[in-house]
Amino acid sequence: MKKVINLKTLKTEDEINLDEECKDGVVITDKLAELIGAKEGDTITIKDTNDIEKEVKVSKIAENYISHYVYMSKEYYENLYGEEYSTNVLLLKDNNLSEEQEEEISKELVNKNEVSTVSLTSSIMRTLDDTMNSLNYVVVILIISAGLLAFVVLYNLSNVNISERIRELATIKVLGFYDKEVYKYVSRETTILTAIGILFGLVGGYFLNFYIIGTCEIDMLRFVKIIDPLSYLYSILITVFFTIIVNIVTYFALKKIDMIGSLKSVE
Repeated sequence: MKKVINLKTLKTEDEINLDEECKDGVVITDKLAELIGAKEGDTITIKDTNDIEKEVKVSKIAENYISHYVYMSKEYYENLYGEEYSTNVLLLKDNNLSEEQEEEISKELVNKNEVSTVSLTSSIMRTLDDTMNSLNYVVVILIISAGLLAFVVLYNLSNVNISERIRELATIKVLGFYDKEVYKYVSRETTILTAIGILFGLVGGYFLNFYIIGTCEIDMLRFVKIIDPLSYLYSILITVFFTIIVNIVTYFALKKIDMIGSLKSVE
């Protein structure tokens, strides 16, 4: 079975040996364990195609991403059901066949009376790949929308900051401060706010990712809840990029401040 199915534990990814580690129990997949609330050592009830129910112990929980499975050794099956094990499913591994070759072999197998159905793992993988590629467009739209939102928020904050303190800024310019010095005086606050936003955003985004991925999961699938380190870097760079744009716009806005008119204005 190791040539077609590789059973590993979820956290440590240690290989699971059915004959040695599961002599008095079964291995169930992790999503199944999550749905039924089972842990290692618990007893669950399974029902076969003849509606015969058996209580079995969960010896191990295996990592799995598509569908749900229960694995047991041949010896344990015979002891559990009191009958000799007989094969009703064949797991085949092809030798790097093309998609056309796989379809041709599938048609030949289905035409045989001994074969009921043929399921190709490669076709399932292609379907999932197409689904994930479609989701990538949604992700790109969300990233662009989030970036634009960050730009709008920072831009509005800068505008409000300048408009509310225009007399103060005009006074500073009258006292002889250069445009760059006034710009640093204002942009420093935007930079600090950006740094605080990045810090809280990375922490909050970590937990938000787990919540969103868990919500998107259907019962038959399990998604990997892992954030690549580059994703943190990209999110920081995108935020910094929009902050730089806002600071550039702010610089030119500060240069246009009418010092005399601002000082004459009534607060």
